Amino acid sequence: MIRRVIAAVAALVLAGVGVLLVLSYAGSADRRAMEDQETVEVLVAEVAIDQGTTGEALTGAVTVRQVPRTFLPEGVLTDVDDLDGTVAVVDVAAGEQLLASRFLTPEELRSRDAFTLPEEAEDLHQLTVPLQNPRALGGNIAPGDRVGVFGSFSFAPIPGYVLTDDGQLIPDPDAPAPDATEEGTDEGTEEDPEEINFTDLLMHKALVVRVEGGYVAPPPALEGEEVSAEAAQDSLNVTIALEAQEAARVIYAMDHGLVWFTLEPESADDEPIDAIVGGLPDRARSVLE
Repeated sequence: MIRRVIAAVAALVLAGVGVLLVLSYAGSADRRAMEDQETVEVLVAEVAIDQGTTGEALTGAVTVRQVPRTFLPEGVLTDVDDLDGTVAVVDVAAGEQLLASRFLTPEELRSRDAFTLPEEAEDLHQLTVPLQNPRALGGNIAPGDRVGVFGSFSFAPIPGYVLTDDGQLIPDPDAPAPDATEEGTDEGTEEDPEEINFTDLLMHKALVVRVEGGYVAPPPALEGEEVSAEAAQDSLNVTIALEAQEAARVIYAMDHGLVWFTLEPESADDEPIDAIVGGLPDRARSVLE
């Protein structure tokens, strides 16, 4: 009986040793295989990347790993700087290597008409703004761009009020007391106040979701093929996604003044600006201040 027990224990020990030897051999084989192959640093997603994510927003979401060159897919990205100015056009799973074909520039999106509305903009109002070419970045504007929206207005202040340096209408402290005038005369009638012009930033980083009439980049050319870009039209219809209050401000600006778009990247400063006001020096700030 004792011999059988000893034999069984010995068999188990030998089996364990065999397993360890096999694992060790397999590991060393992998190491030898890796030693014989050149490795390359590639970008790999640390977490899942949603479609529509900008390249600038991927800081901390991607990492660099060593991969054998023989296992590299075509178009794999190797430098995080390659993501600057791009947008993810598909979802990327965690652990997946990043491919150039899955991150396109706004110009490439134009030619593919492949922009997808981000989830955070799905519940916003979409407002189409008709603009002349120069007021819409010369037509070089695409879905996915972020724009600053400026408005320029002209108005006549209420008689007896003045415009302060910060754009507030207040009673004129220097206005003379009204003189008694005889009935039936025009004496003492106030002159119409001079019209005041001003320009202000209505909102920061409005999301462009659709462009009609803008510049269209050419699709990738095949070898020996010539392609050309489609120039922007004289007027464009640019649709932006806005909160309701923001949409009301833009509509007012369109109805009573002029609207201008400026390209405003995510890294731009969000601080409010001082309105630029043109008028008489004693009534408002000079436009040259």
